[in-house]
Amino acid sequence: MIRDHSALQGRLRFLWTLIWLSGVVLGLRLFQLQILQSSRYKLAAERNRSQIIPQAAPRGRIYDRNGVLLATSVPAFTLIYIPGKRRDNVDLRPLARELARELKQDPRGLYAKLQQAVRQETAVRLAENLPRATMFRLSELKSIYPGIDLIVEARRYYPFGRFASHLIGYLGRIDPRSWERLRGKGYRPDSRIGRLGLEGVFENELRGRDGGIRLEVDARGRIKRILERIDWRAGDDLHLTIDASIQKVADEALRNSKTGRGAVVAIDPRTGDILALSSQPDFDPNALLSPDPRVVIKQVRDLPEFDYAISGNYPPGSTFKPIVAAAGLNEGLIDPDESVYCPGYFDLGHRRFLCWQHSGHHEISFLMGLAQSCDVYFYKMGLKMGAGVIERYEREFHLGRKTGVILAGESGGRLSGPAARAESGRAWYDGDTLNLAIGQGSLLVTPLQMALVAATLANHGVIWRPHCIKRIVYADGRPDYVQSPEKVGFVQLKDSTWSLLWRAMGLVVTDGTAHQAQIPGLEVRGKTGTAQNPRGEDHAWFIAFANRPGRPPSVAVAVLVMNGGHASGVAVPIARQVIAAAFGEGRTP
Repeated sequence: MIRDHSALQGRLRFLWTLIWLSGVVLGLRLFQLQILQSSRYKLAAERNRSQIIPQAAPRGRIYDRNGVLLATSVPAFTLIYIPGKRRDNVDLRPLARELARELKQDPRGLYAKLQQAVRQETAVRLAENLPRATMFRLSELKSIYPGIDLIVEARRYYPFGRFASHLIGYLGRIDPRSWERLRGKGYRPDSRIGRLGLEGVFENELRGRDGGIRLEVDARGRIKRILERIDWRAGDDLHLTIDASIQKVADEALRNSKTGRGAVVAIDPRTGDILALSSQPDFDPNALLSPDPRVVIKQVRDLPEFDYAISGNYPPGSTFKPIVAAAGLNEGLIDPDESVYCPGYFDLGHRRFLCWQHSGHHEISFLMGLAQSCDVYFYKMGLKMGAGVIERYEREFHLGRKTGVILAGESGGRLSGPAARAESGRAWYDGDTLNLAIGQGSLLVTPLQMALVAATLANHGVIWRPHCIKRIVYADGRPDYVQSPEKVGFVQLKDSTWSLLWRAMGLVVTDGTAHQAQIPGLEVRGKTGTAQNPRGEDHAWFIAFANRPGRPPSVAVAVLVMNGGHASGVAVPIARQVIAAAFGEGRTP
């Protein structure tokens, strides 16, 4: 009996110890849940009854130099789906079909989005930028399908459509690689980011900070009430150096040109301000934000992202002759009074090099040689001075290097001359010198570079870095960023050289190949060029600068019409319109 009693007491002590230990464990777990991890489970509980709907912040606005609004944000309707606690997908396929009919989308894609929302227990965007008519029709589905709702967000809007589209850029949906890189900065998988142009370069400044709405929802995903509004902060505003009146004229004139392809760049030579930068063909950035995916797909497929103004490389043709003339005159290797005979061709060994004027210019000296763009005159002067001298002045005028404009994709072109050729281990020949003297051969430039050449000629050698930002107004109250002119070089020429160059370029307009560039009340100086193109018709070039009598030049222009043929009837009229607009004959879009 004593032994049985002792065994019973032992079992009771073990049982009480087990109960005590279990109580301690339960107490510790309760302490962990209620004290140590209370905030975590409180948040989880909150999520069970609420959903956060992110709201895109209005992007910063973009203005021209005179305050004309070029890009802004407007209210737009976004369709969202908020899944409830129920995990069955019974209603998802009919819902996907109903939405597909209204949104003109693939029901399979919508069904996949709805399934994703249920799996992740989070709200999902189904469509953005909805027209009002579509919004009203979708509102009727809210009572039939719980979880469907519409919210108002900020949508990017470009008031003038295709206007300066390559410069301004557009918005596109973020790709997976960019999202992985930017997710730490608050980007979502369905965020839109700047693509191309200023929208891309200044994404950080323009984006702003997104807000949102915390909503209380019931078990079926129906919205009961708003719990909290998370304020957004608008992006920073950009004020450009672009003049909308000049840009509009450049866009339309180039768009309506012989081929509708090419570039126009206008610069204020006194500061480096870019007044217009047009590349054609262009595009409407609004179409890339269309609620109809078929429109977006077509726009993306046909999108001309290549910006000819900063990325296109072309031989400059005879627009290079002022640089050749500057080299020869300044080095004392060209006598402006010396005349040569042009029969319409020049023979070098067994090869004949033609003048564009096949009947020849006959006796011709420097001033009319440049005014009439006589190739034979420049063949002979090029051989006389040597290609090495010409190449040195190419570098002086900053050819063969990027201008440093704050736009992605700029090309630096390609230098041509004995030194540049030697870098590739190849020899230089007299025939190469003849081609270089008239801006042909291996020399390549961009329209922006040639606008900078025109500005440098207008400036008597001062080279300002071209820029398109005038001011950035920060939304957080910081002092504005103001862009100051940046001097990046100087071409040192004799006063007599500058005088002869200006006089000869004036004769190009009054008595030469660019007489259509004359504008009453203005002094216009320029140089035409026809660049040979082995893959089609020649390209048409014209560079120019202009001023009112007695005042310094205030606009320099480069025009390229791809496959345009002779410049006088194609590129020159475009430049004339742009210059006229710069002096007040244009109008805002």
